[in-house]
Amino acid sequence: MKVKHFQGLFVKAVVVLSIISLVPVVFIGYRVMQINSRLLKHELLQKQQTIASRLAATVRSAIAAKEQLLSEFGDLHTDFSSHHVITKSDLDYLQERNASLFYLRILSDSGEVLFDTGRQPQVQDVSLQDSILKTCLLGNRFISQVAYQDNRPYIWIAQPLHHLQQSGSVKGILVAAMYLDDIAKALLQSYPLDMDAVLVSGEGDLLSYNGAPEGMEQSRSVQLHQTLQDIDTQLDGAEDGEITLPDGEQVLVSSARVPAVDWTVYVFQPASVPGQLFVDNLFHSSLWDVIVVALVMLLFVGVVSYWVIIPITRPLARLRDAAVQLRESDDFVVKESDVEIPHNEIGELAGVFVEMSQTLHQRRQELMGTQQELAHMNQALEKRVEQRTRELKQATADLVKAERLVAIGQMASIISHEIRNPLAVISNASRLIKTLVRPTDQKVIKQFNIIESEIRQANSIISEVLGYARTRELILSMVDVNSYLHELVQSFPTPAGIVIKEDLAAESVRIKVDAEEIKQALRNLITNAVEAMPLGGTVTVGSRVGKRLVCLYVADTGPGVSEEVRQKMFSAFFTTKARGTGLGLAVVRKAISRHRGKLFIQSEQGRGTCFEIYLKIYRRMGDTNYGEAS
Repeated sequence: MKVKHFQGLFVKAVVVLSIISLVPVVFIGYRVMQINSRLLKHELLQKQQTIASRLAATVRSAIAAKEQLLSEFGDLHTDFSSHHVITKSDLDYLQERNASLFYLRILSDSGEVLFDTGRQPQVQDVSLQDSILKTCLLGNRFISQVAYQDNRPYIWIAQPLHHLQQSGSVKGILVAAMYLDDIAKALLQSYPLDMDAVLVSGEGDLLSYNGAPEGMEQSRSVQLHQTLQDIDTQLDGAEDGEITLPDGEQVLVSSARVPAVDWTVYVFQPASVPGQLFVDNLFHSSLWDVIVVALVMLLFVGVVSYWVIIPITRPLARLRDAAVQLRESDDFVVKESDVEIPHNEIGELAGVFVEMSQTLHQRRQELMGTQQELAHMNQALEKRVEQRTRELKQATADLVKAERLVAIGQMASIISHEIRNPLAVISNASRLIKTLVRPTDQKVIKQFNIIESEIRQANSIISEVLGYARTRELILSMVDVNSYLHELVQSFPTPAGIVIKEDLAAESVRIKVDAEEIKQALRNLITNAVEAMPLGGTVTVGSRVGKRLVCLYVADTGPGVSEEVRQKMFSAFFTTKARGTGLGLAVVRKAISRHRGKLFIQSEQGRGTCFEIYLKIYRRMGDTNYGEAS
């Protein structure tokens, strides 16, 4: 059976190799010519692409130089000039120093022309100014498409102006119309001598080519325009390729985009150049090389005709054995050592078979790993669901709290109207009775004093509830910190046994705050400190100045605050006192939060408590809105 297979393969091999030996030179020569032609064509396209990219980089560099000129001019006259603004004389000077600038103007942030250099372009596009405003007011530069003045192409470049280099607001716009002559001169030095190169605008206008006078298009060649249209249509977005023109001529074309302006550089030459180069090189080769190749091929046919079948049958037999073993065992993986892999199609088949076996084993392992990952993922998903459930509960609690605050606000309005008025009547009646009766009995006087004290306490509670529940717009004013704290300490009524002292920083800075709201917060802290020392003590009101922040602090020498109380003390209606609403510190936290400040507490059992309020210093160097609410 093996002999028959061997004979059949051997006969077929001899026949095939004999047929091939009859026409080796022609076939190989033809294939070599095709391959070399494609390689030459590919190399020429790569060369053209390199040239096109270099020309595009030259154009972009020239445009970047124009942008840099306007940017440096704007920065120089807004950040470093003594008058902090560009004047008409500055524009005239810039125009005199740059021949490509034929028109300059300054626009306000509303689009009004403040002043210009006089000679405006002949054609004015109304939508152009709208585009300049939309782009520059966002802080970006604007570059227009190409227009023509006196048959010379030019572009518009607009640069936003700022009062300060770090400022984000646009205070004006510098607009310049620039000729493109310098770009054409730069391209003339870079154009290839053995290829055609052109520069086309985004609208399809021909700007420059290596055959134009001084590199700039002026004659509007109809034939060249038609050629560019055919090239752009057949490329259809590709960077290079072989194009057939209407007259049947085939050309190799490469293109490159110029960033920021949407211009395109095309480099092309006849497609017959690769074939001509191959033919020229072929005739320079030696005839003896072809004869030697033919003799070697004939010798190869004679040797391979006998031995060709052995490299075929042996790898197939080993490949069959490996396939049987793979079929019978699930854990078996075919290795390269299990099969013979010659360097031919059978070797490729054996290689694919080995890869298939390894891939099957890998997929089996991956499947097992995926099952494990799926189990881990399920656990992770369960944890995420638990986390989201906790977040949902917290959001629900926040919503309930918000609704509770709305109810408190409504209740506060009712309290203010329904309780304060009767309290005022009681207070007035008590004073009137006290005046008319003029009691001499100390017990009666004591009762009158108790009535007045309780009325003040009730009014204080109503004020705290109203202060916490109502939210009004901040009335910001600029405050000197040390003077502000000094006035607060002097105006605070000092109880018996309490000493209130000041510890103000040597440097006094300014902050921009709602003076009344911050004063109420500080008063609440001082009151809280006084009430924490029923047997007397010292309250220190002071300030510390940092680089950007100022710290206002109130410290006492009381018993301190436990960790459990510290966790709840800023919550509304929480209090450790026999009397009180528990809103004092909640009002403090609300006021500091509305001013975008920070509130910290430091306390040590038996050594007192210190409340620290950090606010931003108003208008230090480089800062424009510290302390302002948004």
